Amino acid sequence: MQTLIVGDVHGCARELSDLLNKAHFSPSRDRLLLTGDAFARGPDPLGVWHLIEECGADMVLGNHDARLLQQLDALSTNRDPGRVKPDQSFTLHALEPVHSTLLAWLHRVPLYIEEDRFLLVHAGINPERGLADTRFEEFITIRTWPPAKGRIDGPRWHDAYRPVHPLLIFGHDAPGGLVTKRRDGKPYLLGLDTGCVYGRALTGYLLEEERLISTASQQDPEAWKARGR
Repeated sequence: MQTLIVGDVHGCARELSDLLNKAHFSPSRDRLLLTGDAFARGPDPLGVWHLIEECGADMVLGNHDARLLQQLDALSTNRDPGRVKPDQSFTLHALEPVHSTLLAWLHRVPLYIEEDRFLLVHAGINPERGLADTRFEEFITIRTWPPAKGRIDGPRWHDAYRPVHPLLIFGHDAPGGLVTKRRDGKPYLLGLDTGCVYGRALTGYLLEEERLISTASQQDPEAWKARGR
């Protein structure tokens, strides 16, 4: 069995399929984990969902997933979902055939997955207070440290992190790109969001082989802005 951990997919089903093929992934044998933000912004959120079902994938909750969960909750009870941006409208419409199934699944998605070999989160953890005292918003949105809402440049939270977990894996930070930090020759921190939906790449990590793999994005970096208009 191999464990493949994949950075933010953002609706890029074709690239996720390519990455699975590159890893020789077998749903009957292997395990797929996602860093969150699986559906939003990209061209084929329904295709991503079908791959998640086919592979029996597990995921941690991302900020876009949390928003999608809130919107689906509202729609399922005929409540106003609030402001829905054009790209969010596109995603909701594309996922309409599986709204009820997806809603139940998203309710079960955790903020983190912790095992003996790794800790998986979407955005990160509070580098001073640690996992146990990391707040919900930090799990799904933390980027800079000290925190600066909406800011995408500056020192990252993981610059202040001192290794506590054998390997901490996160996504979320497409502006920061691939992050690999090592100790004694082995990675202790990996950032896997390499901006696939923005035209760069989709990146995964084969845990047992300690090996990064990637596939080139097939996306127009501006296309997501126009979806749903």
